[in-house]
Amino acid sequence: MNIPPCRLVILAGIASFCANWSFAFQITYVNTSVDTFYALAKKAYKISRDCDSCEMPETEWLNEWSFVVSMFYPGTILGFLLVPILTKWLGVKRAQLIMCVSASLGVIVHFLAVSFISLGESSFATFLSIGRLLIGLQAGSSLCLLPLYIIEISPPVYRSFLNNFQQCSQSFATLLGLVLGSEEILPLGNSRFTIMQISAVVPVLFLMVLLLFTPPTPIYMSTFRPECIHEASKSRDFYHGNERSDAYRPLISTYDIKEPKHKSTHSSFSYNQKSWKNSFKGFLIGAVVACSYAFTGDDLIDTFSANMLINDNTPASKHQTTDSFTILVSDALGFVLFAASLIGVFLADHYGRRKLVLIGLFGTCVANIGAAVMSENKVIVSLCFAATKTFIGIGCGGPAWFLTSELVDPEYAWIFQPLSTGILLTSTMLETFFYLSVDAIVGSYSLLILAAGPALFSAILIYLYLPETKGISNEEIQFMLRSNRFSGLAPKSFEVSEYYGTFEDNSF
Repeated sequence: MNIPPCRLVILAGIASFCANWSFAFQITYVNTSVDTFYALAKKAYKISRDCDSCEMPETEWLNEWSFVVSMFYPGTILGFLLVPILTKWLGVKRAQLIMCVSASLGVIVHFLAVSFISLGESSFATFLSIGRLLIGLQAGSSLCLLPLYIIEISPPVYRSFLNNFQQCSQSFATLLGLVLGSEEILPLGNSRFTIMQISAVVPVLFLMVLLLFTPPTPIYMSTFRPECIHEASKSRDFYHGNERSDAYRPLISTYDIKEPKHKSTHSSFSYNQKSWKNSFKGFLIGAVVACSYAFTGDDLIDTFSANMLINDNTPASKHQTTDSFTILVSDALGFVLFAASLIGVFLADHYGRRKLVLIGLFGTCVANIGAAVMSENKVIVSLCFAATKTFIGIGCGGPAWFLTSELVDPEYAWIFQPLSTGILLTSTMLETFFYLSVDAIVGSYSLLILAAGPALFSAILIYLYLPETKGISNEEIQFMLRSNRFSGLAPKSFEVSEYYGTFEDNSF
């Protein structure tokens, strides 16, 4: 396994954590700190009606809270839709910088929600929703921009390793979100809401500082300022250290094409005639892998585990509060995911993506079935959730965020990778939005409908169509995709030069 230079690892690690923070934190701290929001909503209800004895109806709280939680995801979708426009207009680094402003404004709006609490619980929920929408803009765009940023700052030989930081960073941010939101672990009392909002914005501001004070990336220089040779050399030295990669060119293949040894009538694809259509099958496969991440139930567990672990069937208590056991379990699950994700970084680079994605999906499917069937036993459900988190971390979590960029031609990664990440976010949004409604109808079997069933179907598609990408050139991957209907079952050993000529990779 190739280990990148120390500075590159540090930069990629910081950028990965800060770029993932808003998404991971916002979907988790609302789980363990739900009582804080409920108390504020009840306070707003009483103040607006000038009645200390008035109690907010449970159904009103459930509807408002479901709306507040789900409004984060339309923001993430709009954020990823803006990515192609922002990258074309500003470049990846500046686009990330601009979107950090949106998250900062979202936190300000959350503070306004408390400042104008006398307007009533509906206004309180509206302010929270607007704030989460603004933070979602930054979260969605940053998740899409991060793989492109890694591409811009690193030579190809290191990108797979560095891209796996995304899953590790998200799992670590998830753990911090759960812990910071837990009154039992971190008792903050009445100051919890304020500290939560400060925690939400600090990593975003740190990312802004990082992007402001680091030089333009090598790819940005070669794309937007190709005449600045001296500045481009300084940029490359800053990010790569002593690494030299003269074949480093913006989002295009680093292979030099030579004359083929002999012509072949079997090839239906000419490398010199590539277009975005030629990468579309790779995008579709990558989109299925990305979408399958939502079907692991990861975000459902992060957001609603406090709800899933409650045995009390009384509607009045089901979605409004938490207990020590559910909060401790939620925090423990965050730790399990983080530990498994650290292991997954090295496993994906050693064993490959295809095998681990399939093991991860089948594993989460079985674990979620167990949680659905044994829903009355909190200990067994907790163990099943721990198994789900483990399979996500070691298998299907990391590749979901970057695999599309390996399945499409590098020249079109800036289009297809954000779209793939956007599909992941959209799937997650829909599952989160409909979970409470489905759960109210079928109870714990909602995990079968929203997670285990779709995960199994996705695993079958991935088995049939996803080729292994580890240690295989993009030209070989494109050939496997085009020459085999079921590219996941294609033979892994063949002579590419028979079809393309000899390729010389100057980047390794």
